[in-house]
Amino acid sequence: MRNVGTSGIEVSELSLGSWNTYSRLSFEANVALINHAFQRGINFFDVAYYRDKPHTEVLFGRMLQEADFGREDIVLAEKVWFFDYPQRPLAAQLDATLRRLAVDNVDVIIVEHPRDGMDHRAIAEEAAGLVTSGRARTWGGLNWRPELILDAAKHCREADLPGPELVQLKYSVVRQNIVDGPEYAKVFAETGISVHASDTLEGGMLTGNLNPGRRIGLDIGGIREEIKRRVPAIQEAASSLGVSAAEFCIAFVVSKAEVCSLLFGATRPEQIDSNLRGLELARERGDQVRALAAELGIDEHDIDPPYAHAVSLTDDFVA
Repeated sequence: MRNVGTSGIEVSELSLGSWNTYSRLSFEANVALINHAFQRGINFFDVAYYRDKPHTEVLFGRMLQEADFGREDIVLAEKVWFFDYPQRPLAAQLDATLRRLAVDNVDVIIVEHPRDGMDHRAIAEEAAGLVTSGRARTWGGLNWRPELILDAAKHCREADLPGPELVQLKYSVVRQNIVDGPEYAKVFAETGISVHASDTLEGGMLTGNLNPGRRIGLDIGGIREEIKRRVPAIQEAASSLGVSAAEFCIAFVVSKAEVCSLLFGATRPEQIDSNLRGLELARERGDQVRALAAELGIDEHDIDPPYAHAVSLTDDFVA
């Protein structure tokens, strides 16, 4: 278990996520999946409202009612977005989410990254209000620029408000420079904020599935074709340690101390088991993995490129 920032909330080093996960399975298979995850020590579950899958939270809420564990046994993360903001405040979004989930509160509320022209301090105050109102235990950001989340943390501290304790960022052997760069190193050192790592397997591409038959996250930086060309080198590095590419990639991410948990999607129990072997690899040979991975990164992108700001907030896209 690791702490979410300085919040005292303990989470498993792996977390199971919602986008293109639960929507692909039957209800019974979903219940079996989360039961298996919990039995294997995973207590952190990431759920969200998505416009292309608007019933995910309703489904997860029902799954939770049928699971072998209760709401009090897990750490639940949710997201709020800006596609109908500020007409619909963050509190109204979260209230709707709580109704769909049929729960009283969430543990972590993750706020989408501010767009150009948005007042990030005002957004931080609004996010803090979700905590002080009892709707959430703590809050964090999704793909926030380091200078903005650092300033938001300082502003909350000066205003005696709950500050961000987590930031969800893409992080993998081929997307290293944001999390490992000096700007976020300053954030970690000055705030104690944790990383909730996402897209670690690049939608399955880093396991050798170069053309996933499902929708995956945005190609931030436009580097996916170059990533594909690096897959054989990743497989070779993994093979040199006698492990799979998935285990290697997961071990790279969770071996970083600032990562509180790695978010992944799965549709089969054996995928969960494979990811847990990556966790064991990190514990036993994390230094070796990171040394090999240092030769594999390409990562020529910025954290939140201009084209993401240009996308209409009324259009569907994954930040």
